[in-house]
Amino acid sequence: MLTSSEIKQIKSLKDKANRHEQQKFVVEGEKMVAELAHSAFTIIAVYATDEWIEQSSNDIKGLLKEKLIKVKTKELERISSLKQPQSVLALVAMPQQPETEIQFKDIILAFDDISDPGNLGSIIRIADWFGIKQIVCSSTSVDLYNPKTIQATMGSIFRVNVFYTDLEKWVSANKQNATFYATLLNGKSVYAVAKKRPAVLVFGNESRGVSQSIQQLIDQAISIPKFPDEKSSPVESLNIAMSAAIFCSEWRRD
Repeated sequence: MLTSSEIKQIKSLKDKANRHEQQKFVVEGEKMVAELAHSAFTIIAVYATDEWIEQSSNDIKGLLKEKLIKVKTKELERISSLKQPQSVLALVAMPQQPETEIQFKDIILAFDDISDPGNLGSIIRIADWFGIKQIVCSSTSVDLYNPKTIQATMGSIFRVNVFYTDLEKWVSANKQNATFYATLLNGKSVYAVAKKRPAVLVFGNESRGVSQSIQQLIDQAISIPKFPDEKSSPVESLNIAMSAAIFCSEWRRD
């Protein structure tokens, strides 16, 4: 049974400031917790109903061991951030990911002030699909551990490393380590540009795009052209996650 102080503490993690002060975050759902159990993340506790425990494999229960705590459905509903709470919730320690661990070997996705948690979560899932293991976000970007971000990753958060830094300074300091591309509406077509590696693909804020200060630092501006021509449709832009998927696919084709 959960105590009132435990319920209060877990519920407080819906707030970014509390998450980072306590260095903890919440993972919810059967699939997510199963992925978590097989990851390198440090699990503090897993709260689950009788039904989930009975239906879980011995493998999962063996990995969780004494961290698995039986609770009632009503208790899970009190600590869940989901509109329809599931049967299991995990409390997890935030991993330490300093930017010094970033490796310039393949493709890195970088985001200049991405603001929507669902977009970031979808992008992490896209990166996982295309075997891209590193994402760099500006320090003003949406929090990785926002519950909506975590849910949108569908477990990919446990396989993709996400770093936060002063993006302008980071780009400037690492010009010699990779070719930097910025996704701009007036950039060269992604279907025609030379796709070098290691590469950093920089995406801008959903409404403002890549900042001018970072545009001045990149090596090549790239874009996804409209078809059959620019005047054929009133659509002004693509969703950032959709754009990321197209760019990742094109880099993997070469």
